Amino acid sequence: MVDYAIIGGGIIGNAIARELSLRGAGEINVLEKENSLALHSSGRNSGVIHSGINQKPGSLKAKLCLSGSSMLRNYCAENKVPYEECGTIVIARNTEEKERLHRLHKMGEEAGVSGLRILSSKELVKREPYIIESTALLSPTGAIVDSKYLVRTIAKEAESRGVKYIFNCQVRDINDSSIITSLGSVKRPKHIINCAGLYADNVAQMMSEADDYMIVPFRGEYLEVNVPINSMVYQVPDFIHPFLGVHLTKTLEGKVLAGPNAMLSFGRESYAKEFNFNESIDMITKPHFWKMISKKSFIKTAYLNSKTSFSLGKFREEVESITNISITRIQPGRAGIRAQLVNKDGEMVDDFKIIYRNDATHILNAVSPGLTCSLAFASYVAGKILNE
Repeated sequence: MVDYAIIGGGIIGNAIARELSLRGAGEINVLEKENSLALHSSGRNSGVIHSGINQKPGSLKAKLCLSGSSMLRNYCAENKVPYEECGTIVIARNTEEKERLHRLHKMGEEAGVSGLRILSSKELVKREPYIIESTALLSPTGAIVDSKYLVRTIAKEAESRGVKYIFNCQVRDINDSSIITSLGSVKRPKHIINCAGLYADNVAQMMSEADDYMIVPFRGEYLEVNVPINSMVYQVPDFIHPFLGVHLTKTLEGKVLAGPNAMLSFGRESYAKEFNFNESIDMITKPHFWKMISKKSFIKTAYLNSKTSFSLGKFREEVESITNISITRIQPGRAGIRAQLVNKDGEMVDDFKIIYRNDATHILNAVSPGLTCSLAFASYVAGKILNE
């Protein structure tokens, strides 16, 4: 009998599979609905290893982001996963933004992020000559990584330790004795670990869990632009919603991505703005959704993001607001979808959300910085499951 069945082969599912195999937990299967790994959130992100400055001190995210960042950078170095420690810069252009920047600085220090310091305008210009003169916060441990390569490296290690991967295996239902998949029914294991990402709420509800929650998909679009940067350059966050706004991220291939915005998606995998009728109806018939979109803060954020989603000119203006050069080259980049968990009061859940049961564990919310936290998160969850 299989001891553990992990549903979902993204970064979190693979990291947990690896961690359980390292601890000798027993026979482990990973059920992946696609024919290969990292085709969704884990392979469509910007590949950022966050330093932890944006996380609320005392939260599980803050704790695991700090340790996870160090663990992940060490793992990449030891396993020859392509990565670069380029640092993160957050800029503030006016008095109100400077106040938020100092708040962010304080949050980062309370969370334990090392090396944080405020840069003067002159220091910023010296480091980033194509970014407008402004006050900036430098976090030197920010890094970028090849996220697909990372997922596949972790999976290869897990497989070498006996983890079995079953592809084209979509979970359709779960009952007391079986997991019903697109490949047929399999005997229910001792413990199911739900790492289904965009569909984690659906899988949990197959086991009569998480009825008070729903995942609302938000599409984030990136564009490639001609802004030479040496670090990752962010605008100061607004602290209201768990979105970081349009920022500049360099890639290991030498490209620069601008984005993402955050637009409500009418389909959990609608990367090209497709309309999924069944998923849209399911979303808009739930009270969670209407409570969320009725909030004034949400309406304001949705309006601002819609402009950059539907107008290339507005997206360009947003990028040019933080640079001192004209954007002469702009072309479509990648698009990803954030699996944002929303509670019954219509509030976006910002911290990690995990439900533990004797026979199942549900990872309901492991969005950004999920990639950064992945190894530390896997260690934390495996310890809970094994009572270690």
